[in-house]
Order: sequence, then structure tokens, then C-alpha cells
Amino acid sequence: MEEMASSNLDRLVEKENPNSIKLPETIEVFRNLKNAKRFAIDIGGSLTKIAYFSTVSHRRVTYEGDSSDKDKDPSKHTPQENFSYESKENARLHFVKFETKYIDHCLDFIAANLINSDGMEGKSIKATGGGAYKYANLIQSKLGLSYVTNMQT
Repeated sequence: MEEMASSNLDRLVEKENPNSIKLPETIEVFRNLKNAKRFAIDIGGSLTKIAYFSTVSHRRVTYEGDSSDKDKDPSKHTPQENFSYESKENARLHFVKFETKYIDHCLDFIAANLINSDGMEGKSIKATGGGAYKYANLIQSKLGLSYVTNMQT
């Protein structure tokens, strides 16, 4: 009986004092942000959504050895065989959402990691939603962008 009471007490303590959430060192949702080609933000009353398009490069080794050897395992090829690298660029679309009350921090992050990169130079960021108008001055000051309404485009 005493053991059961102790177990119930432990569960109550866990509910009242939950452990904090720990994020990994690298935030996976923002991988390839520096390779972003297009970027859009939808600022709503409670949630802000970000979509960005990036590219990811992949390299593959092609061996020009014995044509009868169909095995692509690199360990089965000799160093004397001719090989070449084939590079391929794939497109990737990313979506991220967060609470709008953190818009200030989000814009700081975007300014530091996206706006100042060479890939976004001369490009525009599309903003939509009620918050696009509400936070227009904040967006302009944080990101150094000019504001253009849909009617002007």
C-alpha cells in the first residue's frame, strides 16, 4: 500500500514539475536555410508560418572499370580504375511554424541567417496574413526591406 502511495505521489510531482524540453544543438527545421532561393512568411494572429525553397547538392561516384562488374560497392573497386564524381542538385521545400508572439526573435534569426546571405541578394520576401500589415514596420526595420502591398505588385 505504501509503495502504491509513493508511486502516485511521484506521478503528481511529475505533473506539477515537468521536465523542460531540450532542443538539439542544430535545429533540423532550419537546415539548408543558407541555400534558400525563395522565402515566404504568413503572419497570423497566433501562428506564423514560414516556407522556404532551398537546394541540396549530392555527389555520387561513377566507376569506369570492368563493364561486367555491376556491383557499385566502392570497396570492391581497385584504385587503378577510372572514376568520376557526378554532382546533382535537388530542390527541397521547408515549412516551419511558431507562435506569433515570438515574431521579434524570428525576424532577428532571419536577418542573421538569410537576408545577409548572397543567395537572397536582390530578392524579395513575400509576406501575407493579417500580421504582414500589422508588423510591416517591424519587418522593415529588422530586415531592411521595403514594404510593397499586393496592389503595388
